Amino acid sequence: MKNIVVCMGNGLLSEAIINMLKNSGEFKPFRVLIQKNSNIANECEALSADILLLDVSYTFGTTMETRLNEVKQVREKIPTCKLVMLCDENSAPEIAREVANAKKDGLIDAFFYSSVTEKYLTAVLASL
Repeated sequence: MKNIVVCMGNGLLSEAIINMLKNSGEFKPFRVLIQKNSNIANECEALSADILLLDVSYTFGTTMETRLNEVKQVREKIPTCKLVMLCDENSAPEIAREVANAKKDGLIDAFFYSSVTEKYLTAVLASL
C-alpha cells in the first residue's frame, strides 16, 4: 500500500479524491491542508509519503510558482517521493501548459487533467 499525500485548495475535490484512493485499496491517503506557514516537505517526510498529489490553479497557495517551490523542497528532502500535479485544462489552459512543461522538464513525475477518469488516475498512481 502506498502512502499518498493529497494537498489541494479545492476541499470538495480533495475529499472526493481521498475517498476514491481509499476505496481503491491500493493507497493510504493523507490530506494536508494549505496553510500560510506550513511546510509540505516536512509533512510528507513525517507521513513517509510515496506520492505527493498537488493541484495547480490561480488560487492562493496553489499557483504554479508556489507548487514548484514545494516540489523542489520535497525532492530535496524525500528524493524517492513521486510528485504529481493535477490541473483543469479547460478553465486554466495556461496552467495546463505549464504543468505539462514541468513534466517535460523533469520537475514532476506525472500530471493529470481534472477531467481524467477515476480508474485511469488510480492506475497511473499505482504504477508510480
